[in-house]
This record gives sequence, C-alpha cells and structure tokens, in this order.
Amino acid sequence: MGLKEIFLQLFLLLSLSINGNVVEGRGSISLSKEEDLEIERLLKNINKPAVKTIEDGYGQTFSCVDINKQPAFDHPLLMNHKIQMGPGSLPKVIKDKKASSLGMSLKTGLKNGGCPLGTVPIRRIKKEDLIRAKSSPNFGKGYASNAQAPDQANFQFALQSTSKGGIDKKYGSRAVLNIWQPKIKGNQNSASLVILLDGSPLDEIRSIHAGWVVSKGLYNNFLPHLSTAWTNDGHRKTGCYDVLCPGFVQVSKDLPVGIGFSPTSVYNGTQHYMIVIVHKDPVNQDWWLFYGDDRKPVGYWPKALFNSTFADYANILQWGGIVYNAGIKPWPEMGSGHMPSKDQQYRKACYIGGMHILYKQGNYIPINDGTPRHMIRSSPSCYAAWVDQQVPGEDYAILLGGPGGNNC
Repeated sequence: MGLKEIFLQLFLLLSLSINGNVVEGRGSISLSKEEDLEIERLLKNINKPAVKTIEDGYGQTFSCVDINKQPAFDHPLLMNHKIQMGPGSLPKVIKDKKASSLGMSLKTGLKNGGCPLGTVPIRRIKKEDLIRAKSSPNFGKGYASNAQAPDQANFQFALQSTSKGGIDKKYGSRAVLNIWQPKIKGNQNSASLVILLDGSPLDEIRSIHAGWVVSKGLYNNFLPHLSTAWTNDGHRKTGCYDVLCPGFVQVSKDLPVGIGFSPTSVYNGTQHYMIVIVHKDPVNQDWWLFYGDDRKPVGYWPKALFNSTFADYANILQWGGIVYNAGIKPWPEMGSGHMPSKDQQYRKACYIGGMHILYKQGNYIPINDGTPRHMIRSSPSCYAAWVDQQVPGEDYAILLGGPGGNNC
C-alpha cells in the first residue's frame, strides 16, 4: 500500500470517527456507492490476517495478528519503526499503595492467556462499527490549555488540572480510578480519564488520554471499556480512539485497548478500581501505557507521532470526568451519577486518587496542596469535582460526577 493510499485510509477513518454528528433515533447515516466501496476496501486493510480470534463475552471479537503487522505500522511515520516490547526504564512510584482499602483492583484480560506468542489482540472492526463511528465524538476537542472556559457545546467537564508552564516539565501521570457504569443514551459518552496535554491552542493541541469510557457508539454496548486516544493537531488530521487508526502500538498479548470491564462499582457498596500510568520512556522517548497494580505494559505511542514539545514532555496533566451528548437531552450521567458532597464519599461518588506526576528526576511524586493546580467545572449544577482528604490511605484525592440533566 503506497503513501497516497495510507493517507486516504487515515483521512477516511478520521472523517468517520471524528466529524459526524448523526444522533441515534433521529435518522440514519447514508453512504454513497463510492463511500460504501471505500469502507469495504478499508475494512480489508485494517482487519489484518488473524491466526486466532477471541470473543470477549460482550459482543466484541479480538483478532490475534502478527505483532509486527498490526495496524500501527500502516502509519507512514512508523513504517521503519522498531517495535519495543517494554520501556527502557520504569520510575519508582512514591507511596505506591495497592489501594486495597478502597475496594478491589479489577483484573481484566482475554481468556486463556489471550493471543499466542508473537501476536497481539486487535479489536476486529465491522462495517457497522465504521458507520456507527461516524457519529462518535472525539475527546481531543473540548479541553485544552484554556479549558477553564471550554467552548465546545457538546462536552462537559469535571477535572483537576495542573497549571501550564513553570520549570516543571512533566514526563508521566498516574492515578487510581474507581470504575462505574454511568447511564447514557444512544450517541453519548461518559468517561473518567488521565490526560496529558502540551498546552497548545485547541485546534493544535497534542494530547494523550487513557482511562475508562462508556460509549455505545464506539463499543456497541453500555459497559465501561479501557479506552485511549491521541492527537498531534487537535484531531484536525491526526489521532483517534484505541487502534481505529494507525498509531498506538499494542504489545500485551492478553490486555488490549478496548476491552470491557465487569463488574463495576456499586453505590455505597463494593468498589472496583483500575490503576493507569502513562509514562515517557527516557531511553526510547515513547509514551507508554501501563495498567494495574503490577504496572503491566499495554502498549505505547511512538515519539514519531508527535511534534512540538509533546514529543519530549507534557505541559499540563489532568484527571477527571468528561461527558459528550451529541445534542441528546438529557445530558448523561458522569461517574456514579451522584454529585460529590459531604455525604457522597468515595463509595458513592466517582473517585480519582493516587495521582502522581513524573518529573525529570525520575520518580513519581504525589500531588498535594502545594502542587499548582485548579478545578475545571463547566456545569457545576450538573457535574461537580472537589478535593476529598478523607479517602482511606490517601493524602489527596478528588471526587467527581453528577446526574446530568436538561439544563447543563
């Protein structure tokens, strides 16, 4: 496949996964004969030959493909990329608690050990997935370096954000997120995320985000999923969710991006949580994604995908919730669907704790009251975020979420 075809493939994927605004229940997406043929051709390109397929039990199929022939390497900047099976080094996390007092660490992965050695699981894309993705949002737009006054009408935020600038360049972010199943309708999304930004203007923003997302449009069910996204230009021409376009390099043979989570946290009951780390490898300079107490490498975004300062470090880190409504009312739930308050503690509201920042010196440092930061609450009457210092074992944590509604 030549460069022209690769760019055409990227453009179509981005058009399908970013630019559409069709709302479920208000009509259907119509395709011309040429578009339909192009989608069929595209499916052949992105669904690589599989040595094995695995059903996840939630309606998704993962194909075990040759690790060196996965979709990431269709990206023109990665054609000669040498795959890395792990980072050159992994910094120590100070006060790296297991968070056992909070609940249960959710272990997840494909059954029977996942894919055979030498292969990695890639979610198999169906024709209806690409058509449905045409009406899916992108998380890249709507929060940027000026996120205190977001102007994206279809997004709402409840975030803790570090301040831009200063002498402290940021090379990684870590957090504990309890996992909920907020109620959404049709083409709505609700997420709890770890976010890294370069602080550029909205239409140029470089970013990576990882966490859990509930999105019928992306995953064709209402479960939370391990979800990622990236962009090098505010999603104008680059970036997507998971592996919907070339970029993210999957290395785990049993823990793919896009996998669903179950069970989830219960209001005032058992809590299930995940630990997410996004870390800049100081040796090879790639951005790595790790999951769980044991910091299992899932995969990475190669440095070659990014320019500007983001190829080297992040200017802004954020932790929190984001919802998208695509014009549907009422707005969806965020987190548990309950607002944090003095009565809504970490077993009742969505919780993010264990937040650490990786600085140049090589160790993760927990954020505290002295860390320059601010809260972003785009619709406080619908979604809130506030600091909670009563979470067991944590010096600093945030509670967030809310019920949504018609007046957000």
